[in-house]
Amino acid sequence: MRLLGRYIAHSVLMSTLAVLVVIVGLDLVFSLLDEMDNLRGDYGFAQVVNYLLIRLPNRFYLFLPIAILVGVLIGLGNLAATSELTVMRAAGISIPKLIFQACKPVFVLLMLAMLASEFWLPSLGQYADTYRWEKLNGKRQATLVTSHDLWLKENNNFYSINVARDDGQLLGVRVFELNDDWSLNKMITAPRADYLDNKWQLTNARDITFSATQLEETTYPKLAINLPIEPQYVALQAFEAADLPLSQLWKYAGYLAAKGQASGYYWLAFWKKTLLPITVFAVVLLGASFTFGPLRSVPAGTRVFHGIVIALSVKFVQDLLGPSALLWGFNPVLAVLIPAGFCAAFGFWFIYRAR
Repeated sequence: MRLLGRYIAHSVLMSTLAVLVVIVGLDLVFSLLDEMDNLRGDYGFAQVVNYLLIRLPNRFYLFLPIAILVGVLIGLGNLAATSELTVMRAAGISIPKLIFQACKPVFVLLMLAMLASEFWLPSLGQYADTYRWEKLNGKRQATLVTSHDLWLKENNNFYSINVARDDGQLLGVRVFELNDDWSLNKMITAPRADYLDNKWQLTNARDITFSATQLEETTYPKLAINLPIEPQYVALQAFEAADLPLSQLWKYAGYLAAKGQASGYYWLAFWKKTLLPITVFAVVLLGASFTFGPLRSVPAGTRVFHGIVIALSVKFVQDLLGPSALLWGFNPVLAVLIPAGFCAAFGFWFIYRAR
């Protein structure tokens, strides 16, 4: 059984890697053609190729789930086409055991991908984007990570920040304090704020208080206030939630929840990444069940087509349920697990019928 297991795992692994190389290769060609419209200054053809090569590991990570599904379909499908799976089953090896052996390389690839997404890919993606920006604009970008046009909310207060830097400096700060009836009570503006002694200190702040009959304005050379953001979290605002490592997603989502701010967007991204292995294994189970059922004797192209349809369907359903979870307030975990649960249920059903 050990020898057969290695044989099945090798077939699935080679098929998955071949599919991954083809998909990423096609994506690389289309990305290259798309970037040709941006050629200017120091950003020439060589720089475009260099930028795309730096981004290449991120593209491998992005397309790995669909490559795994199609690879399993092709790998097991090739064994089924040569009647090798039939011989294995005749020798007394059950379908669940065959699928388990096919999932071994899937587990290894997923673990490597998750480790890379945690420790390596975010910084590599940031470096690639910085490299592209510097070549397009002909100057070096500051080493600081900045966020632009940031809006925050805490209780009845709204905060607008033009530029937030992770070294503890904010530029263009406006604070809007509202009454319980949502009328404007006070507005504070300052060109700059620095994080000192666990508080934000505004420089040249203007404090305007609104009443029913008059406006009262006070100017402060320095004014210490509390803002619902800390310097270590400013850098996270510059990235999409899906590009953040799991550890930072966990900390930032918990920080927002503790502050009473909307954290569902980051919790959704966290659970999508955390439950990625479960989603992939559920989809693989469904795809592998086809090999022993309705797709055991069809051409490889048909298997590829069905694999792509399954993968895209699961992605679309998750993308639909994700915003629904944020809108209607149900647990984001369900938005990830519901499509995976349906895939697993249908997969077990097809396997039961094929026994």
